[in-house]
Amino acid sequence: MLLGKTDDKRFVLGYDLGEKVSQISYLGSDADMPETLSVLAGAELYNIPTVLCKRKDVNQWYFGKEAVRHIDDGDAVPVYGLVSAARDGKPVAVGDAEYDPIALLTLFIKRSLSLLTMEFKLDKVEAIMFTTKSLDHRMVQVLNAVTAALELKTDKVFYQSHEESLFNYMLYQPQDLMQHVIIACDYDHEDLTLYEMTLNHNTTPIVATINVESDDGLKLGPDGFPKDAVMYHKTCERLDDAFLNIMQKMCNGKMVSTIFLLGDGFKEKWTNRSLEFLCRTRRVFQGNNLFSKGATIAARERIRPSECSEKYVYLGEDKLKANIGMNLLKCGNEAYQAILDAGVNWYEAKAQLDVYADPSGIIELQITPLTGKSPANVQFALEGLENRPKGTSRLHMIFTMNSVNEVNIRVQDMGFGELFPGTNKIWEETIEL
Repeated sequence: MLLGKTDDKRFVLGYDLGEKVSQISYLGSDADMPETLSVLAGAELYNIPTVLCKRKDVNQWYFGKEAVRHIDDGDAVPVYGLVSAARDGKPVAVGDAEYDPIALLTLFIKRSLSLLTMEFKLDKVEAIMFTTKSLDHRMVQVLNAVTAALELKTDKVFYQSHEESLFNYMLYQPQDLMQHVIIACDYDHEDLTLYEMTLNHNTTPIVATINVESDDGLKLGPDGFPKDAVMYHKTCERLDDAFLNIMQKMCNGKMVSTIFLLGDGFKEKWTNRSLEFLCRTRRVFQGNNLFSKGATIAARERIRPSECSEKYVYLGEDKLKANIGMNLLKCGNEAYQAILDAGVNWYEAKAQLDVYADPSGIIELQITPLTGKSPANVQFALEGLENRPKGTSRLHMIFTMNSVNEVNIRVQDMGFGELFPGTNKIWEETIEL
């Protein structure tokens, strides 16, 4: 949608936070596809080294490529492993001082976001999606602490895994790439991470699942590719043979339509035999900014869902895999009330509503899995609920999730105004999905 005034143009961001390198992509409100921020104008240099350094004997900090330059010059103390340090939560020694790891990671992200001012003002940002390789409960805590400290101009801040960023990236791709299995290979000279995305076209919406595996068979030494021409050639042949073997096993017996080769590990031209095999009846793409672009698309879909979001749903490890609701009387007719929808991240799943209690004091929920299991009804009793006339016991219900498989329900007796004052008694129930 092209807006009338340039000043009205807004942006969403996708921030790929990596242990070694990070990237930032953005999508304007007048654009269809994201762009990735280059650290050098006119070049496609997307990687921002996830590193800080502090000048020796001076309280001066640098980040990214400038930090690498000062470290190489030997005039600064390096701080690597910012993400791991934040996860561990232990103070980080830099020279003779110790620093809070959350503060260090916050400093890096704040400085890297400032690079965007070359493109637009940060107050034009509507939403930000952070994506990481591993998004467990601890990583969510870290990101919550970091984003709170950043004091961002928007409150629309979200998180998701690389798997989900792959899914979101595919939403904006041509439909012929979404017909069969999609494979993404992410290689950084050490680990090869394999993402296998499958789509169940027999469900409505179409359910996407992603399986993730790691392989260290392509691991190089700390110096990367050898400088010697003979050793370089032998290393390329070894990688090519190993990768070909991995992909032959992965593609065996499957209809694979699309393959992505991601990461700096594929920049060298060593995939000769592998590519010959992969390109047979398959579309193969190479790049290294898929996850940040996918996160950007996800940010837009969160604030302005498109038809793509209605057609597909991603069920990952972090996702609620069932619809949760209940039947209620509305205007004398029984109607289904949706409460929690399948496909949301469990740590973001939250709902509340007011209902009038059934005289029996029984709460009944409908659990409808999207994984093929049969729907189920779950009941629990509100022991000690005051016996009042029908329609005079208002209950306030809050739904949250303790984990991907546990729903916590909190019910409070609100009564019915002055006629039947509420007791404010609270019941809590946890149901397993």
